[in-house]
Formats: sequence, C-alpha cells, structure tokens
Amino acid sequence: MKEIAYLRVSTKDQQIASQEHDIKKQYPTAEIMAEEHGTSGTVPANERPILSKLIDPTLGLRQGDILIVWWVDRIGRNYEDAESVMRTLLNRGVTIKTLNQFRTFEYTGDTMADMITNVQITMITAMAAAERETRLASAEAGRRALRESGSWENAFRGRRPNSGKMEGKYEEILALLNNGNSIRVTASLSGVSASTVQRVKKQYAKKSL
Repeated sequence: MKEIAYLRVSTKDQQIASQEHDIKKQYPTAEIMAEEHGTSGTVPANERPILSKLIDPTLGLRQGDILIVWWVDRIGRNYEDAESVMRTLLNRGVTIKTLNQFRTFEYTGDTMADMITNVQITMITAMAAAERETRLASAEAGRRALRESGSWENAFRGRRPNSGKMEGKYEEILALLNNGNSIRVTASLSGVSASTVQRVKKQYAKKSL
C-alpha cells in the first residue's frame, strides 16, 4: 500500500509549502507529488505531468493505495474531468482522502453505500466548477463597474500587462475587489496569495490619488 499526496496550486504566486506541511502532519509517511507551480485546475488530468502518472492504469495508483489531496478541487475544477478521475481511481480500489473536512472516498462493494459516494462526488466536483464560474462572473461584474465609473483606464495607465501564468490576474484581482469582495475572498477566488491582493490594492490606491 502506498500513500501519495497530490499537490497543485493555480499560479506561481501561490505556495505549495503550506499544503505539504499540513499533509505531513497528518500523513508523515506520505510521498509528496506536486505539479509544477501554476497548474490550473481546468487543465485536463491526462495533460498534467504528475496526475497523469498517478491515474495511468499500468504505472499509476493501484488497489489498496491511498491518494491524499487538500480538497477535490486539487484534482480539478472541471467537474466532469474531476469526477471521472475520482471514479476511475475508486473503481481501481484506490481510497481518496482529503484534509479539508477530513473526507474519505472509497468503494466498499455495498451498492447503496457506493451510490451515495457517487452522488457526493458529483455534487462536490460540480461545486468546485461552480465556484470557478462564480469567480469569473464576479470579476466581470467588477470590470464592468470600473469601466462605467471611468476608473478602468486610470487603473492600468503606464503599467506593463501581466504575461504567462499571471496574465490577466491584476485585472481580475482589482475587479473582484471593486465588486465588494474582501482581500481573503479575492485571494481565494483569483487563486493568488493575500499579500498579492494587498499589493494590487495598494498600487491601485496610489493611482487613484
């Protein structure tokens, strides 16, 4: 039996260390396997270097193994893909454990119990996908409000646009803040650290003077 902890963060600004620390406290013997920094949850599982290995039918996780994740959204934010990955592993005899809410997903062979597990997986993965859609909608509402107030051009005047994994993040953060979200909520929704949100907010405050 192997204990594998799968870690993923959405942007290079976030840190895997906090996830690793919490997992090691609960599962000290678990092998840590982390994706490259800045791997979006919308990237299909079979296109991620680490997760694709874990789900490989020949070389990946096998019956009796345990997959540990912070929460199911680390597996994916596309609910169909995440649900497919979880069911594939469970059908293989793998147990999936989460640190958030300390949930355990496994198939026991009991028809009713396994049906309940399937329903839970569908609901939770759909909620992860819906959270992303909510984030995008909130950001767009903030952008629209900024444009209507005439503050949009001033916010980004003289600033070089983000590129790579952080492309569009500055705009998204500012839009979320403008839509009334707190620093903590904005950080969570945009997939960056609270310090990054605070820095963007401070920069915008200077430009608004």
